[in-house]
Amino acid sequence: MTMSDEARIEFPMRLNRYIALCGIAARRKAERLIISGRVTVGNVVELSPGRVLSGPEEVRVDGIVIGCARGAYIVMNKPRGVLSAVSDAREQTVLDLLPDFYRSLGVFPVGRLDSDSEGLMILTNDGKFAHKLMHPSSGVKKTYIVFLRHVLERKQMMEWTRGVIIEGRVAKPLEISPAGDGQRCVRIVLEEGFKREIRLMAKALGNRVVRLQRIGIGALFLKKLPLGAFCEYNYEDLQNMLIKGGEV
Repeated sequence: MTMSDEARIEFPMRLNRYIALCGIAARRKAERLIISGRVTVGNVVELSPGRVLSGPEEVRVDGIVIGCARGAYIVMNKPRGVLSAVSDAREQTVLDLLPDFYRSLGVFPVGRLDSDSEGLMILTNDGKFAHKLMHPSSGVKKTYIVFLRHVLERKQMMEWTRGVIIEGRVAKPLEISPAGDGQRCVRIVLEEGFKREIRLMAKALGNRVVRLQRIGIGALFLKKLPLGAFCEYNYEDLQNMLIKGGEV
């Protein structure tokens, strides 16, 4: 059974039920824990078992953060300068953009998006879902808008379409097409990529990427979600958007 098969937390929810679903205690015992002052919500002692959680909040029992064994499926618009990592001693990571609650759920970024790149990213704590999304056999396409330093001439566009040699291997996009901005902006679709592939392809053609934005993962596309913002979905809804189409 994967996390996507388990009972999910759906807010709003009463605090005593939340504690029970986290496996800490049965609902009646959870009520006693709350009444005895052993439970805090957002660092404030909560004495009402009927307190309603309108969304994910940091809940502690005896000072320990609790989290439910449920899947978390998050779509984020990652800003530039933020690492696709769980933690880093010196730089801000995508986990730093989320409420602390999600750390207790074990959320991690699916795949990579360079620190100097921005755009669509998925975070989850469902390992099977993440593996399937990243594995080449799944054929999940990723779509990027790339702003270049120099005009991309037609000859270079054709050369890029055929593929360029990078470190002894052919790097070739599935699709590449103009995206306006005086031929300095292109739309690139990749399937199985490698680290900094687009930047290295541009460099091999004597050009340079000045801005790179991922706008699509599968059939899910970025439209309105502000930089640094995120949305959480249930497994079925996110899977449906990735396969059949959706916008955030």
